[in-house]
Amino acid sequence: MALGCSNDDRVAAPGKTVVAFESNTLSLDEADEALVVTISFDQAALADGQVEVSFGGTATNPEHYIVLPELEDGILILNFEEGDEDVQFLLLPVNDDVNTGNKTVSLELANPSEGFELGHHKQLAVNIADDDDDQGENIVAAVTFVQVSSSINEDNVNGVEVALMLSHASAVQELVELAVGIPTNFEYGVHFYTTPEMVDGMIPIYFEAGQVSKSFTFYPINNSSLNDDVEFIFTISSWTSGLDQGEQFDTRLTLIDDEEDAVASLHSIQELRDYFEAHEGNWFLPTDYFIEGVVTSTNNVANEKSIYIQDETGGIMLIFIAPNMLTRGTKVRLNLKNSTGEMVNDQKALIGVEDRIGTTLATNVHVQPREISIDDLIAGTYSGQLVKINGVHFSEADGVRKWDGSNYISDGVNPRKGLVATYSHVDFSQDVLPEGTFSITGVVGSWNRLHVISKYSVQYF
Repeated sequence: MALGCSNDDRVAAPGKTVVAFESNTLSLDEADEALVVTISFDQAALADGQVEVSFGGTATNPEHYIVLPELEDGILILNFEEGDEDVQFLLLPVNDDVNTGNKTVSLELANPSEGFELGHHKQLAVNIADDDDDQGENIVAAVTFVQVSSSINEDNVNGVEVALMLSHASAVQELVELAVGIPTNFEYGVHFYTTPEMVDGMIPIYFEAGQVSKSFTFYPINNSSLNDDVEFIFTISSWTSGLDQGEQFDTRLTLIDDEEDAVASLHSIQELRDYFEAHEGNWFLPTDYFIEGVVTSTNNVANEKSIYIQDETGGIMLIFIAPNMLTRGTKVRLNLKNSTGEMVNDQKALIGVEDRIGTTLATNVHVQPREISIDDLIAGTYSGQLVKINGVHFSEADGVRKWDGSNYISDGVNPRKGLVATYSHVDFSQDVLPEGTFSITGVVGSWNRLHVISKYSVQYF
């Protein structure tokens, strides 16, 4: 499996070239001669081709602007040749000497030729500023969405930008608040997030003095719970006194379910662990990769983003992109797409897991710990798995020493000793170590130390 990577634009599929606008907003003055609009390629074109540009917005052709080459039924068809690195066209504003207010031209790329695909910036908003001087200082600027609708695949980690425009710039800072219509059973921070952040169901958008365009970015969180396309609705809900609501006061964003069949993409944890042997260094999962297992860990792990999960073939550590939402004993199906295989604290782990909730298959599942020896613990033979070691004692237990940190266990026969790890954030970390001989249960984790489930993981004979 190849290493994956990402940047501001999409990474093309093998043999394809990404086609995108260089930015998502541009502006020009009504008195300017022309604006050169550039559509760039992520690599030199591998073949001849074409792409279409559709036009919309509050400005109309040819009343407010002219396009060269000319439009055909409102569509600009741009041809390019093998080896080209970009393609350009001209947007000429019409200077009418009449103050009709600022106008917006909305452009969108569509229908690229075979071998080409659209990138992140497939939409562009061009603001044409009216330079006629009869516009009074007290004219209120209208705020409007640039696009009526847009869409994004669930696995698009780059997100999608949603743009807003003002009919003319304000002399002071203005605030617009967007209400968010969220699909049923969807939750902010679990299924999606935005930049700027949503607060109390609203996204704040600040237009600084002189600005005529702003945008927010919608990021889906890829998981296995989306079983169909869903639609979000963003509405211009409130605004400061220098603004008014424009004609396009809402926009719809479709989140597209692009999951492959989970059963067809289901893998055992041992298969996942085997990837570490097949790759040098870190490696990336760029496609759907489902596992099923039972969460065996509690909060006695390195941080709040980490869990251990186990099936009948083995166990492994997962580190999510945000705090863990799964509890011990939950059997769950998770999609590991867009995560990275990495050795963390001398153990195999998948980091950057986006699917934090998955599909719950059962709860309160009991996993029978595997009985092992101290030698097995030290060797890491059962790394990532729930285990039990019989007939041991804490070598340094003295009625004072606490659980916090790493403590040696010994069976009294083997000269080698194992280590039990307890993190300081665990509720029993400041309790005194138990004395005597007992069995102890935990997960084999960082540096082959035993991460106990709780202080009750100790059972006396």
